[in-house]
Amino acid sequence: MKRRAYLATAAAVTVAGCSALTDSGSDDDDANGDDNGSSDPVDEQPGAFDDFEDLDKWTVEEGSLSADEDRVYSGSQSARMESDGDGERVMIKREFDTPRDLSTEFPALAFASDHDVNPTIQLTDTDGDRLFLQCSVREAGPFARHNLGVVDTDGDPDLSSIDHTKISVWAGDRELSLWCDDYHFVERPETGAVMVQFPEAYDDVASEAAPLLAEYDVPGTVFVATDYVGGEDRLSQDDLESLQDDGWTIASAGATGTNLTQHDESGQEDELASAAEWLEDNGFDAGYYSYGLNRYDESAVELAEEYSDVAFTSSYTGHGHLSNPHLAPRTTNPEGDDVEQLLEWAAEQRLIATLSYRNVGDSVDDIEDALSAIDDADVDVITPADLESEYLD
Repeated sequence: MKRRAYLATAAAVTVAGCSALTDSGSDDDDANGDDNGSSDPVDEQPGAFDDFEDLDKWTVEEGSLSADEDRVYSGSQSARMESDGDGERVMIKREFDTPRDLSTEFPALAFASDHDVNPTIQLTDTDGDRLFLQCSVREAGPFARHNLGVVDTDGDPDLSSIDHTKISVWAGDRELSLWCDDYHFVERPETGAVMVQFPEAYDDVASEAAPLLAEYDVPGTVFVATDYVGGEDRLSQDDLESLQDDGWTIASAGATGTNLTQHDESGQEDELASAAEWLEDNGFDAGYYSYGLNRYDESAVELAEEYSDVAFTSSYTGHGHLSNPHLAPRTTNPEGDDVEQLLEWAAEQRLIATLSYRNVGDSVDDIEDALSAIDDADVDVITPADLESEYLD
């Protein structure tokens, strides 16, 4: 663990999800078609890679692929991957014109779907070894950029010599569509990084979690449902001020911490605006938000963009610089082996991992194991402010 980011932040500042490593949906690569479908040169510059204006560059390996001019993130069309319910998944492939060095870059895409899905991106090197990345896409969510997190490897992929990329999504027996757009590359941090969060402001965050984090010199972030500050089993304002004095970030869970998709747009705005006002009036930072129960829809994301600088939700962590700061991924209640694997990838591949713990009383051992693993890992410990200032593309 490196303390640079924590010490700098401490000096300046006087629900439910699945583990990214245990979530289902990793796609095995059963087909290795050789036809690129086009001899056009590939854009090898950092940033934009494929805007899906020319689908002939992609080979369909399962399901179907078509251009859609009605549902678009950028440009004149997106790529619509479809399953008719007969195949188990949809998969498309594009080869690089020459092997691409992705050791300093990391993929990100814009996605939308008519189901809750976890698309998989595969990067395959010139020896056939593979890196698997995923993100969570909500049916009710916007067509938006998503930050991809590492979920698995096959062999020992050489990121400096990537031969081709695949996009796939598990369909099972469902009729399903996944829209893809804006395939681009973001930077990797110079050193891997980790952040520790608590999405619910119960009093055991201060009584049980905070002493553990202090022992390891790790700053925490707690997201506060501002209507309940000082309520039964909740952190009081004095607790929050004490945590902030110790280098913690006190952030927003909305007024009540509820699932925003249960509200109309006016109710969603009341949740975010009321909490932001309370935090600012009481000397805390309203710039960081946690989606209640990790649920969101299109209007919720738009409001998060208005009322916060970074918004977090459960997804696959272990990512590069944030392409979309308002769908910042975190893994919820990770256990020991998962944390060690995440930290290993973060250190070796220079990625960012965010660990989030609900129900502190049930997770004390896991939290302590994670802190010990962080202490042993060659990663920086960061805060939301560090993420915003140093790790956005």
